[in-house]
Amino acid sequence: MIDMMLTERLNSGYFNSQHCSKQWRSFIQVFVEEIYQTAGDEDARAFLRHMGTRLAAMHPVPLYDSIEDLEKSMNLILSSMDWGWVKMEMHDLSLVFYHGAFPLPSYGKKEAEREALVFSALLEGLYHGWMVALGGNPEIAVRTQKAIPGQVFELVYAKLTRNY
Repeated sequence: MIDMMLTERLNSGYFNSQHCSKQWRSFIQVFVEEIYQTAGDEDARAFLRHMGTRLAAMHPVPLYDSIEDLEKSMNLILSSMDWGWVKMEMHDLSLVFYHGAFPLPSYGKKEAEREALVFSALLEGLYHGWMVALGGNPEIAVRTQKAIPGQVFELVYAKLTRNY
């Protein structure tokens, strides 16, 4: 489990050096609403995971000898997209991605909760795409364990489902 004081320090540092562009907020809100209204929850999440996989292909990470070096490379890419930061932890049967400071365009509670789920699907695709490109099994999915606005998202790359 990631240290909450570390999370606050990382979020604070990130938001002090980056910003969320106002020019895209309305577009993203309408885009998200239309995807869900047109396709429904399951298909909308599948579409967003696919978009994340495409983003992973556009922004590949090189193979590294350590999780720490891989994490640094991912953070350079995420920073270039103004998409927050990631900390990674290896567990016995899984790799956990702790993703913080993800820019959510809405500030209302209901909208932010929906957007957290939307963006977590996008992140599932992004991290899955990176894992497959690095030689991971394409049958193993990255799935969201927690996506709450203002908190660190937790995503897990694992063959077996585990409770944390």
